[in-house]
Amino acid sequence: MATLRLTQARVDALKPRKAAYDVRDRDLKGFGVRVLPTGAKRYFIHSQHNGRRVWKIVGQAGAISADEARDRARTLLASIRKGNGDVALPDTPFETVADEVFRRYARNWKPSTLKVNQDYYRTRILPWFGGRPIGDIAARDVRQWFASLHETPVAADRSAPILSVIMRQAEVYGYRPEGTNPCTGIRRYRRQGRERFLSTAEVSRLGAVLTRHEADHSQVVAIIRLLLLTGCRKSEIVTLNPIYSCRSCR
Repeated sequence: MATLRLTQARVDALKPRKAAYDVRDRDLKGFGVRVLPTGAKRYFIHSQHNGRRVWKIVGQAGAISADEARDRARTLLASIRKGNGDVALPDTPFETVADEVFRRYARNWKPSTLKVNQDYYRTRILPWFGGRPIGDIAARDVRQWFASLHETPVAADRSAPILSVIMRQAEVYGYRPEGTNPCTGIRRYRRQGRERFLSTAEVSRLGAVLTRHEADHSQVVAIIRLLLLTGCRKSEIVTLNPIYSCRSCR
């Protein structure tokens, strides 16, 4: 992590990289600027209060000067060190960051996956974390939330990765310190596998139904029979090129 005297000229000269990075001020301990891959820059303070790490955004580099940010940081850090951590600037609310994540990260999900993730976020995640400062959410908060979903383990297991993405991207976008994802270490609920094999009688009944409908739905019947015989995934059979065979058939 680089350390130098944060003057306006030096802050302006900082260039974005593929990943966000921090530059700490050499003279004022706990004060720094984070440079995001987009080129945006955010001044921050990073200190300790009652044994807990305090991370607050002081302001956007495009909105305030380096000197003004240093003055704000000096006042906030002094208050924290005197034991008055409550006077620090409020963090961005969880839902504001989550909305930004869904807007900017959506391209990494298929449309169907995005819709499912948004549903889980709205029904399982937002009611618990909505309104809370993103920087104040700790691992114990996530554990309590996850435990509250014990009666719906499938929903819990689907929601946890979504929350983890939100927290991870919050670090990337400069709303949390690096390496503080509170979802790390969450263990999913154990569930009995849902895979089941057809019995001999069931295969026989299915074969009779396929034969009965083969004339009208020959392609569908052929696909189902191939699935039964090869164990391939449905997508492998549906997209099968006659020149090639699916993985299980090689």
